[in-house]
Amino acid sequence: MTKRQALGEGKTIEEAIAAALAELGAARDQVEVEILQEPARRGLLRRKAQPAQVRLTLKDTKPTSAPGVGTVAVVDGKLQYQAPPPGGAPPVIELGPDVEVFYRGEQVEKEVLLTEGLEPLEIILPADSEPQLHYDIIVDETKTKAQLIWERTPGLRHRLADQSPRSRLRLQVLKEQVAAPALSVEAVREIAVAAGLQHGLRLSELTPELLQAQRGVFDLAVGTPPTPGRDASIKYVFQDEPPEVDLEAIRVDHYELHGTEGVPKGAVLAVKDPGEPGKPGRNVYGEIIPARPIQDVQLKVGEGAMLSEDGLQAIAAVSGLAYLQGGVIRVKEVFELSGDADVSTGNITMEGDIIIKGSVLENVRVQSKTGSIVVHGLVSGATLRTMGSITVLRNVVRSQLYAGAASVARMQLLNLLEKIFERLEGLITAAQSVAAQAEHISFENLVKHLVELKFSDLPRLLKDLAGFQQAQKEKTKEETAEAGEDSLLDLLDPALFRTSTLFAGGLDELKKYHRLVLQSMARIEELGVSEANARVHYLQNSRVEASGTVTVTGQGCFYSTVLAGRGFAAPSGIFRGGQVTVETGTITAREFGGPTGIVTKVTLLKGGRITASLVHPNVVVCIGQQSYKFDETASQVKAFLHEGNLTVYSGSHKIHG
Repeated sequence: MTKRQALGEGKTIEEAIAAALAELGAARDQVEVEILQEPARRGLLRRKAQPAQVRLTLKDTKPTSAPGVGTVAVVDGKLQYQAPPPGGAPPVIELGPDVEVFYRGEQVEKEVLLTEGLEPLEIILPADSEPQLHYDIIVDETKTKAQLIWERTPGLRHRLADQSPRSRLRLQVLKEQVAAPALSVEAVREIAVAAGLQHGLRLSELTPELLQAQRGVFDLAVGTPPTPGRDASIKYVFQDEPPEVDLEAIRVDHYELHGTEGVPKGAVLAVKDPGEPGKPGRNVYGEIIPARPIQDVQLKVGEGAMLSEDGLQAIAAVSGLAYLQGGVIRVKEVFELSGDADVSTGNITMEGDIIIKGSVLENVRVQSKTGSIVVHGLVSGATLRTMGSITVLRNVVRSQLYAGAASVARMQLLNLLEKIFERLEGLITAAQSVAAQAEHISFENLVKHLVELKFSDLPRLLKDLAGFQQAQKEKTKEETAEAGEDSLLDLLDPALFRTSTLFAGGLDELKKYHRLVLQSMARIEELGVSEANARVHYLQNSRVEASGTVTVTGQGCFYSTVLAGRGFAAPSGIFRGGQVTVETGTITAREFGGPTGIVTKVTLLKGGRITASLVHPNVVVCIGQQSYKFDETASQVKAFLHEGNLTVYSGSHKIHG
């Protein structure tokens, strides 16, 4: 039996028809084609491409226009109608997908019998869409880059699929895609001109092949940014880094290599580089982009120094020790000891700067009332005290170093009074707010309850104030005069230390004491705190106090106490055992604590940042009133306050806060 139907499948309708014709062994004009499925590409919601599918049926060998039957066909997308002979049956049109049909003004759902021919028939195909080309020029905020963006959207045409005459015809809609136009290089050139682009055009890099892409972005013009200038700067010659040590040398003179030498008269202390202006750039519109103005810096000199005629050099006017204070270069005459400070020299007390080329040995006190102290050797079992800075190029063992002298004591007292002031202010506010609601409770009991609940550290702070008074009283007049200090007790009202009945005297007594603390803080602040720094190579079983910063250049600090006003740094060293306390600033070391869990405490009284490459167990970090104890070793540690809370990181991992 001859096969009359076959299914065909292919990438396109024509390929599917060809496959089915081959299976039937028939020619195109011998079959009727029914499109079962249009081809479709892979898309967002379709995981794979959809092939075209058709069904081919061999035509009846008998004429389709048999007597008594009307026919209908589609030729070039238009319906053709053959009326039936008298008494014959009219043809039928079946509705395919995507087609709306109205006959005699009424919509047809499935099929229509053409009893009145094609005249009352209305076929509505899906709306066609026109191909579109969208493009724009986008210029960034700096006007240094202009981008051409485009998108080509193809159009869509619909028509009825051609079919041979038959008495029953199913309408099929063919969809034809219409390619969108593409920009040409010449058109882009005109667009650039219309947009006002004049500088940095890259038309030579634009090709027709690139513009054929469905969508794209192309840097049409790139401006020339300004070349930055070089800001003015100052190189302080007397602070030059020492040369590298040749460890293979037979003899290394560490005094010469690392020594802090005085400068002779006429020595160049600093050199100013006036900088170099930058070069302007140009944006894509051809407009000039000015270079950033360079920043100037003033070379300032004080006593013992002068400026060169061109103002670009600072020169020593006298022989002495050069130093930088508040951005001003000064030179002070220096007391210089070529050997050791020991029992043969006795104690040393000077007005200005002191340089000791040797060491400071057991039980020797070296004090300067106004200058700095530099020791080329070590400090062992000795005391160094000065209003200025202290530098020890070798080790400090079992010694005390006080840089800033009275300033350190003022800083400690001021910090203590600030804490007392804050707690009292909170206590007074709390007492006032609850007093009216607790009339049956005596004021003394009310305050005691508040102190126990919210201000438990206030009694301890008042006790610390009394301890400070006792320590100042125990200082002899000779010690105070040698250090260049005024007695801090002379600045304070004696009533400040009478606190035994403070919480029983009523609200007025609390407010009176509160004002007394504020007045004392004001007197201390009027004196000011002179920042003086301490710099040592190594520290062991010692105490160092500095109103400025403390820096350890060598392997570290062991079992020592460090108090600093503005920061502590041991970038390549260890701080193991003891405690370091800084008022505000940065505390940094390569390592805190030790593998055996030695107790080590790191404290920032007011705020700042604590960093270390390695922190061992039993290390406590404190900022303000908050603390965190390490129970295990942590690396790349950072501790700081974030939104008022102590936050601790180990690398990128938050371990507290």
